Parts: sequence; structure tokens; C-alpha cells
Amino acid sequence: MNSWGNIAFDFYTFGSLVGVIFTFYNAQFFLTVKEKSEATYQLGMGTLWLGLFHFGYMINFSFMGPASAYLRWLVIIGAMAGATYLTSFFLSYPEVYFPRFKKYLFRVMISVVVIVTGYFVFISLTAGRLFFFSGHYWDFPLPAFYKTYAVIVLVFFLVFSLVALVQIFKMPKESRFATTSILIAFILVTIIPGIMNAQSRDGAIGRGIYQTITDLVLVVGLFVANVVYINNTKDKTTIISRIIGISLASFLLVLQLVAYVVIQQSEDNYDMVHTARAKNFIAGLETDQVPSFHYTYDTNQKEFVRKKGLEDSAVDPKSYESEYWNYWALETILSFKESKDWKDRTESLLSELPETSKGYVAEIKRLLALEKVTDPKSLIHELESEKRKILYTRNKLREIQTKNFSANADSLVSQKEGPLSGFYGVARSVLDSQLPEEKKSEVLDQMFSPMPNHGDRNYRGRVKFAENNPEYSFYVSYLIVDKPRGLVHEVGYPYLDYREFQEEVTLPWIIGVLSLAVLVIFGYRLFFLIALLRPIEQIIEGLTEVNSGNLEHRLIVHVEDDIGFMARSFNRMVRSIQAARKKLEQYADQLEVKVQERTKELENTLKEVQSLKHQQDGDYFLTSLLLQPFNANHAKHDNVHIDFLLEQKKKFTFRQYEKEIGGDLNIANQIFLNNRSYTVFLNADAMGKSMQGAGGALVLGSVFESIITRTQLLGEARNTYPERWIKNTFLELHKIFEGFDGSMLVSLVLGLIDNETGLLYFINAEHPWMVLYRDGIASFIENELMFRKLGTSGVQGNLYIKTFQLEPGDILIAGSDGRDDLLISHTADGKRVINEDERLFLKVVESGKGELDKIYDELAKYGSLTDDLSLLRVSYIEEKARYKIEKDRLKEIQALLLKAKEASESSDLQEAVSYLEEANSLEENIPEIKKKFIQLYLKLKDYGNAKKMAKDYSLLKPMDTEIMYITAFCARKVADVKTAIDFGERVRLRDPNHVKNLINLGQTYLADKNLARAENILSSALELDPENPSLQRLLDHIRKKQNKQDVVG
Repeated sequence: MNSWGNIAFDFYTFGSLVGVIFTFYNAQFFLTVKEKSEATYQLGMGTLWLGLFHFGYMINFSFMGPASAYLRWLVIIGAMAGATYLTSFFLSYPEVYFPRFKKYLFRVMISVVVIVTGYFVFISLTAGRLFFFSGHYWDFPLPAFYKTYAVIVLVFFLVFSLVALVQIFKMPKESRFATTSILIAFILVTIIPGIMNAQSRDGAIGRGIYQTITDLVLVVGLFVANVVYINNTKDKTTIISRIIGISLASFLLVLQLVAYVVIQQSEDNYDMVHTARAKNFIAGLETDQVPSFHYTYDTNQKEFVRKKGLEDSAVDPKSYESEYWNYWALETILSFKESKDWKDRTESLLSELPETSKGYVAEIKRLLALEKVTDPKSLIHELESEKRKILYTRNKLREIQTKNFSANADSLVSQKEGPLSGFYGVARSVLDSQLPEEKKSEVLDQMFSPMPNHGDRNYRGRVKFAENNPEYSFYVSYLIVDKPRGLVHEVGYPYLDYREFQEEVTLPWIIGVLSLAVLVIFGYRLFFLIALLRPIEQIIEGLTEVNSGNLEHRLIVHVEDDIGFMARSFNRMVRSIQAARKKLEQYADQLEVKVQERTKELENTLKEVQSLKHQQDGDYFLTSLLLQPFNANHAKHDNVHIDFLLEQKKKFTFRQYEKEIGGDLNIANQIFLNNRSYTVFLNADAMGKSMQGAGGALVLGSVFESIITRTQLLGEARNTYPERWIKNTFLELHKIFEGFDGSMLVSLVLGLIDNETGLLYFINAEHPWMVLYRDGIASFIENELMFRKLGTSGVQGNLYIKTFQLEPGDILIAGSDGRDDLLISHTADGKRVINEDERLFLKVVESGKGELDKIYDELAKYGSLTDDLSLLRVSYIEEKARYKIEKDRLKEIQALLLKAKEASESSDLQEAVSYLEEANSLEENIPEIKKKFIQLYLKLKDYGNAKKMAKDYSLLKPMDTEIMYITAFCARKVADVKTAIDFGERVRLRDPNHVKNLINLGQTYLADKNLARAENILSSALELDPENPSLQRLLDHIRKKQNKQDVVG
């Protein structure tokens, strides 16, 4: 290996050191946990490799010799290995869900790490070295590899991010927040610095900004990951480790920010001093340092008139002559600040600049046309804001090979408006010229040269190193303008002088941060060992002694703080236990006599209990007999089939009968509403244990059966729509239970199914959601709480009905919460672990294929029941074929519908109606024909026929709420008030926020002279649509009418 050169610390060394200290501390923390889990080990290894990544950068920054480039080997492997172990961590936390995938993915990623690193080592051995002044480090000139490597690393980072997301969806809900927080932390630590690194290499952002943000993000990200993981892992960690981690992160963050500001200020002072030295040297004054070179460029003769030190420094100013002109132009423009004709003088100056400055010429001309450019200072300010983008474009152009330079460079300079559009216009003209490709590259490289400011530090020298040409030399220089004589001077000093200055400034900070790290990591441990850890260990030792039976043990209180209070409390507790033991020993001496007395008392009590138990079982038996008729299935229809499963938790024996009793209830029956057949069902769970729950079920069954019987016997009860029937039934049941003042509550699902169409109307009162089993997949048909339990106050005001369209073959499962409350296991200390995953029942239904007996067996596989269980199964047309239309007739109907559509589009509405009438005569039960009729009749304003067709359509498709609204609207138009109110109220029960329906319903009640009802409904509409002026006028009209009635009254 070649020389490592001098050790010269700088700000980048300091920044990397901050990252190294914190990553290594976190790595040792995770890797030294006793009996650690696999996830903890993987997290520790991932953090360790990230630390080695920063360690490689730190050493690379610290040595000035080309051999330091070999530390890039460690950097290359560090990022990929870190991402690999982080991927394994996320696949292991909180547990391993995909063991085979985890194993093979780790092998694949490690193989990629080995191959990429091996290939990089191989090609770097013969690649030479290149010094980058942007970060003051040696690297290998392998841009093509680094681009590919950046993509590989990004893929690695994306892999662990995607793996973490999959784990998050797989793991229990209580673990998701922790894993998400750790993922976000490591995205901050890896992906953001990776993107910023690429931008800093291209010049889009400064390297110092990148280094500062990277180190800050690293400390913050690892700190968050550390805290979140420690607080959620089951591994045993110590309090002192948490205290040290928090303190270390806080101190490092503050030091990093302060050091950045201080070191940056020191560098500005260095530039100020050396600029003054250069001016003194040019003026012939004595200085304390002789420059390495002094070049002078005459802008009048357009040539160098002095090249002192050229042979020794090997820095040829001809290669960057354009920078002299750019600097001359900037300083000259600034000298016009006192001139009123500064724009004219600037234009004149621009005409004198050479071809290499034409990009700046075009851009300055564009800026001069802007209104916000009012003086030379504002002009230069605008140009300053574009310098970073100029540097970025130059670096990108340098990456393009000369072979197809024009084609590839065109996209970089394609912008025709906005910032740099003047620059880019000149660049495009160069690309469109007849120059050779290599020449075009050289011209654009000169054109995009930087425009240094006064006092800016410039870097010069031979930066390439090769085995056959090992010479290299670096310098820092400063440009000075002599405007009266038209000269531009450049004075250069040894780069080593600059690095020694950097080390003088940075070394105290490095020593400080290392001392602080040692103080926090070791000093905190020593301090808290005496103040916190040993007192806690003494308390633990005391607890162990007392637990083994030594009640004479006492703690010595050293300090009167919180720990001292705990020690005193422990001593008082032990004395209390000791006193209690003495009393217990006294009691034991008299135990035999007391046992005999107590045994006799217990025998008498047992006889009384047995007598009471017999009476209680008799009460249970009687109640179970009363409940038995209600758990009956009277639903008989070919399309809709109902099945029950019921198991009450409380089992008892009375005489020779074995029975069970509880609050769960299943009921199903058949009713007719408006001459249509419906299946009604109820699945309920009355709150309370055994007898209390059974009492609630008894009341519910009695009332519900009476409602069913009333509906079956009384024509008036049958003459209603399903929405109104289910609402009235729910309210009637609720009022009964509301009378118990909250002592008797019932959760339930009350449903009504149209036996012909399969439309389900239902209300859920805080009952587990119903499950749809369709095509082998189980899912909930609800996603929100509808109403509180029966008997809860405040239910009546906002009742609404939900609907769901069943398809042939569909199965619905309703059940009580006993389906979810399964006893899964017991903890180590004997506590019960109850299932909390409500989606577990979906898996059970799928495994049981929608059959109740199989569902019951599947539940038993997961755990034992802890509550009453009732399941109600509804199946719709399981085996019956769908209604089909003959093929020829269907084609004829489709042809007629097409003709009707063409006639309607040509505005011949009557002809369209005739086509539809012909199609309807072929088949009366096609909803699409009815819907076309409705549309045409509404266009013709034939509201009578539109109402008739809408009512027929609603019989075929009762799920369509919008057609129900049209029915109500048309009925109001033809003064059919009863139909308008019926359908309007049905729509309101389904969708209370349908504003158009509320307005129409309010107008209908107004026509029916029910002013109070009209005002109530229109007020609801106004709350939903407060900007509607016609609503306010309508309400004012109603209120005036009410006032007149009051006056007449």
C-alpha cells in the first residue's frame, strides 16, 4: 500500500466520530444483553455495521495520503451488511412469521454483499486514486461502479422497508406502533443520507451540510430506535443503559451543531487572513508566509503576464482561465453600484467577455430584464442563488462520456424558461454546432466554470494518483482584482497549511467529544452505581431475603431521597409481615379447638347451601322451560334458510334433567308486509350472568314474539313497508327495556330479508358485526357502531336502517360476543389470556366453510368458550338456479332497448316509449326496462306513469334508494300524498342525510297540512344545506302559516 500521509483532522472527521461513538455504543448495548433474542442480536449487528461504515469514513477523512482511499472498502461493505442485518431484524421482531423466507433472503443478501465488495476490491486495486476537495478525502475514480452501487444500496434499504411493512400487517396491533417507529427511525438513518450523499457528490448541496445532517439524523434515528425497542422488547435491559443512551444522544446533538457553527466561523477567519496576506504580497509588502505561486492575468491583453511558481507547483492556470474572467466580471459589476447607468455599463462589460463566459453573459442578460433586479447587488444576489445549480450541471456533464456527448447532455440543458435558461440556451447552441464531441465537452466544461466571490477559497493542484505517476500536490488560492490596471491575481498557499489549521481548530472538539463520551459511558455508570444501582440492588436483595423467610433483615438508609423512602417503606412492610406472622403463630396454637368449632359451623352451613342450591336449580329449570319456546326457528321459505346454534355457559342439573341457562337468544319467523314475503330473524345477548341474562332474554323473547304474532294476524300491522316495520319493532323493544333504568341491557342484530329479492334490512345495537361468507371468503358487512344496546337512553332520535343485497349462494353469520371471547392460554403467573382479535372469527368461518357445526369445532381449536355462544346462519338460494330469460327473447328485448335509446337521443320520446312498451310486453320483470321508462316519463313530465314504473322497479330492486326517492317525488307531483310520504320516509330511514328527499318530504307534509312535521323535516334539511335560500323561504312560509293558525285558534 502507498503512503497514508499526514494525519490531519477536520470537521468531517469530527462529524463521522460523532456517528461512530453513538453507533458503537448502541451496538455494544444490544450485543451485550444477556439471554438476548434473535431480533436483538440482528439489531445489534445491523447497528455495528452502520458504525463500521462511519468508521471507514472517519479514517478516510483523517489521513491525507492516497492509501486512505482503501477505507472505502469498509464503507462499501458497511452499508450493505447493515441493511442485511436490519432486514433480518424486521423479519424477527416481534417474532419470526416467515422462517424459510428469512433464511433464504439473508443468504441472498449476504451473497450480494460478498460479490459486490469483492468486485469493488478487485477493480479498485488498479483504478488509481482521486482527491475530492468537496469532502477533503481520497477515493477511487470509479463513477460507473458508484452509480450501480448506489442503486444496489437503495434496493437493500427498500427491501428492509418493505419487509418491515409486511411484518407490521402480520403482527398483533399492540406491536405495530413500535415496529413502525423503528422503521421510520432507520429510514431516517439510511435512505435520507443515501439520497443526500448522491446530491452532495453532484454539487446539489454542500458537503458540510450533508455531513452535519447525516450525523444529526444518525444520532436522532438510532436514539428513537433504541428507546422504542428497549421499551417494547422482552429482553432484560438495565436502567443505566437507558440513561447513558439518552444523555449521550443529547450531548452529541448539541456538540455537533455548535461545532459546525464554530468550525465554519474559523474557516471564514482563515480565508479572511489569507486574502489579506495575498493582497499584501501583491502590493509588495512583507508577509509572514511566502506563497507557493503567484499568477497574474491581464484582461486587456487577454493573456497571463506572470506565472511565478508554475514549475514547482505544476498548477497551470490556463486550464481554468475562465474562472479569472468570471471573477473579473463579478467584481467589475459590483463596482458599478454607485452608477445610475450601471445596466448600460454592465451590458458593455458583457460584450467584452470571451467565449468561455458566454453562458454567464446570457444568464446575466436574462436577470437584467427582471423587475426585482434594481442594482448590481441584487443582480449578483440572483446569480449567487444559481451557483449551486451551475456546479451541479457541470458535474453531471463531466460524467457523460464523449462518445454520445450531445445526445446525453441535451436533457441537462433543455430548460427554456426560468433560472439558468440563458445559460442553457448557450449550451444548446454549442451542442447543436459542428464541433467534435470531445471539443463540445471541453467548451461546456469551461462555460460552466464557477464564478468565485471575493475571499472565496479555491482548490488547485494535481489530484490524480496512479502507481506509475505517484506525484500529487494540492494548494489553496485566492483571487484578487486590480480594476484600474485590468489585472486578476491568483495567490496560492500549500494545502497542508490549510489542513494543519483545520486540525488546530478541530482537535479540541475531537478531544472534547471523546472525553464527553468516556465521561457519560463510564462516569455515569460509576455515579449511578453509588446513587441508584447499589441501593436498588440492596432492595432486591432484601426482597429475596424476605421471600426466603428471613423477616429479621433490614435495609440501611444511606440518603434521604426517593431510594431512601423506598428502603424505609420496605422496612415498615417487613415489620408488618413479622407482626402478622406472630399473630398467626398464636392462632395456630389454638387451631385444633377452633377447627372443630368451625367444622361444625361449616356442616350446618353446607346443609343450608345444598337446600338453597336445590331451590336455585329449580328456579333455573323453570326459567329454561319458559325460554325454550322462544329459541324456535319458524322461518320456512325455499329461498331463505335459517339455522341456529346455541350453547349457554351456565350448566345445571335438576333432578334427572341436565339443562343450561343464559342470556343468548335466536329467533326466526315468517311475515308478510304489503303482500310480500319476508323472513325476520333476531340474534341477541342479554347482559348479566345466568339468571339476570336469562331474565332479559325472556322479556325480549316475549315482546318480540308478540310483535311477530300481531304482524301475522292484523292486516293493519302488515300494511307497512319493511323499513318502517323494523324501525317500529326496534323502538318498541327499546322502550320496554328502557323502563328497567339501565339494569337490563341487550345487544342484538334484528334483520328482515325480502324472500324474493334477497335484500336485507337490519339494525345492529352494539352486537358483533355480521359476517358474509361468499365464494369461500368471509368478511364483515359492517364497519361502524350503529346504535347502543337496547335499554340505553337517547337511541330514538337518530334511528336509520341499513340494507345489504344478498346474492344467490351467500351465507350470513350473526353471533354473540361469545364467538370472540375465547380463552387462548394462561400466562406464567396464572392470568387468563383472552382473544382480542375480532378478525379471528373470519378465519374460523372460512375454515368451517360457513357451516355452524364446523364453525363451532374450529372455535374449539383456538380456545375454550368463556361466555354464552349463539350463532344464527342465513343462507340465500343455496341450490336454486337463477332466473333466466330465453336467448332469442333476450336478443329481441336488447334490440328494442337499442331502438328506444336511439329514438330518445333523437328527441322522439313517444316512439322511444312505444319501443319500451313492446319490450315490456315480452318480459315484465326486467328492471332495466322499468328504469328506461322512468327516465323517459320524467323527460315527458308524465309523473303519473313515472311513479307507477318507479314503484314496480322498487319491487324488483328494493336496494335502489334513489329510485325510491323518484317514486316519492313523482307521487307528490300527482298529489298521491300517501305514496309520497311512505316512500319518502323509507328513503329517510335508509339515508337521513338525503337533502333532496328531505325537501320533497317536507313539501309533501306541507301539502298534507301537517305543518309541524314539515317544519321538523325541512329544518333537518337546512342543517345539511345551510346555503340553500329556497329552503329558508319554505320554512318562513310554513312558520307564517303556523302563526296564522295560532292567531285563529
